[in-house]
Amino acid sequence: MTPEEQLQKPIKLPTHVAIIPDGNRRWATQHGLPTLEGHRQGALNFEKLLDAAKDIGIKAVSGWFFSTENWRRTEDENKYLFDLARQLTKQYKQKVLKENIRFIHLGRKDRIPEDIVKELVDLEEKTKHINDFIVGVAMDYGGHDELIRTMEKLKAGNLLPTVENIEKNLDTQNMPMPDLIIRTGGELRLSGFMSWQAEYAELYFSKLYFPDFGPEQLKEAVADFSNRDRRFGGNSKGKN
Repeated sequence: MTPEEQLQKPIKLPTHVAIIPDGNRRWATQHGLPTLEGHRQGALNFEKLLDAAKDIGIKAVSGWFFSTENWRRTEDENKYLFDLARQLTKQYKQKVLKENIRFIHLGRKDRIPEDIVKELVDLEEKTKHINDFIVGVAMDYGGHDELIRTMEKLKAGNLLPTVENIEKNLDTQNMPMPDLIIRTGGELRLSGFMSWQAEYAELYFSKLYFPDFGPEQLKEAVADFSNRDRRFGGNSKGKN
């Protein structure tokens, strides 16, 4: 049975699919292209995956655009990534407003260029009333950094570090918890992505570099998710 046939059956879809888009640079090298072209192709592919996810019936998608560790890359590469971010922000601004999509930035806002922050905040503000489909873009994001910032918020608000208070102050506070995390590029780790939120998320790893992980591969991942027995620490389905 093909992924398309499986998805036509009544199945349980993931509500929030989080993506670690690994392999952009290796994809470019494999195709004899400049490394930076891999990032551009990855960004174009992310939009295709958003459209596919929306068509499938998924309610939220997030992608890791730039990690807190990516500052260690060369200045030229990071400059290119932020120039790309400027282009994409303008592009997505038209898309999210036209297609009724909520945009959420995940990560720090104190280190990325101010003009980009201004656009991100504006986009979040203009779409904050929308909940039908949510897109989260993780830029200057790290799971440990997010938890440290969350604890600082709790301390500032004199709040106890309960599960409820923590989750209300995470970057994902306005998104459902991810129940499927996909990593491309052949690496079998999360690298700190959504450290708190990943507690019971199903993990799906693909050997494909991200620019090659298209809508059909997303459908395969969702079909695989639908066949898993999610016990959340309890018993298997149909068992006492």
